Amino acid sequence: HPQDVQDRPVYIWIDGEKLERPLRYGMTITRALEPGRHKVKAHNTLFGDTVEFDVAAGDTIRYRCENGLTPGGMVMVLFMGVAYLKVRLQRL
Repeated sequence: HPQDVQDRPVYIWIDGEKLERPLRYGMTITRALEPGRHKVKAHNTLFGDTVEFDVAAGDTIRYRCENGLTPGGMVMVLFMGVAYLKVRLQRL
C-alpha cells in the first residue's frame, strides 16, 4: 500500500495457524485454501486486524496489508519521534 511506512513486520495467522515468517513491505504470501469459511489475522505486535471470508472452488481471494499511521500519528512523529502503526487488511 502506498501509505505503508515500510518498517514494522506484520505477523500473519490463517485459520489460527501462524505463518513461520513475518510479512514485510513488498512481500506476497500465497496459500491454497479449501472451499469454505476462512479467517486471516494480521498483527504488528501493537495493533491487529482480522477478516473472515468465504472461498468457493476456483476463487482467487486477494487482500492488501497496510502498516500505516493511526489518526494523529503524524503529530506523534513530530513531537515524540515515534508513532503507533495500525495494521489494516483490505480486500482487493
